[in-house]
Amino acid sequence: MQSIVDDIMNMLSSGNHISAISKSVGGNETAVTSALNMGLPLVLGALANHASKPGGTEMLTQTLTQAGNANPMDNMSGLLANPATTGVSGIASTLLGSQGGTIQNAISQKTGLPPAAVSQVMAIAVPLIMGHVGKMFVQQKVDPKSLSGVLADHSIAALNSSPEAAAIAQQLPAAQDSVGSISGVLKNLVEK
Repeated sequence: MQSIVDDIMNMLSSGNHISAISKSVGGNETAVTSALNMGLPLVLGALANHASKPGGTEMLTQTLTQAGNANPMDNMSGLLANPATTGVSGIASTLLGSQGGTIQNAISQKTGLPPAAVSQVMAIAVPLIMGHVGKMFVQQKVDPKSLSGVLADHSIAALNSSPEAAAIAQQLPAAQDSVGSISGVLKNLVEK
């Protein structure tokens, strides 16, 4: 199964998207590509985690329905100029919670990008994931009741294809593991 992350990375690799993101965040293309390869699966895993919580699917369904067929990649220059214009980048802190800083620092250490640049990459990753999931949700008429399972399946595929993201998921602080925490869900996905 090709994951949502694979689709996004394939789209980013065509044209000059990676170059544009690299210039926007002030990093080299190799490091930015690595950061995206780690960040996108973690964002997708966080989205799957959110969908699995009570009320999470309803909130995501509403957000995805509002996004409709909008694809941030269709307006990459606008996304890079201001990720908040997509209306979904603000949910990064909701999705990643208190572990956002830990994830950001881990990606920074692995890529050599400064944490501020990784933060910018993550701010770009969230609307890319949400835009792609929204497009899939509308075009494939994904049943809201099955959204959580679809996201979990794609998260597993993404983590399986990114050993670095899987390693970060396994290193998330155990003290924060609790029912429904991102680290607990991601670790469960990695272990499957």
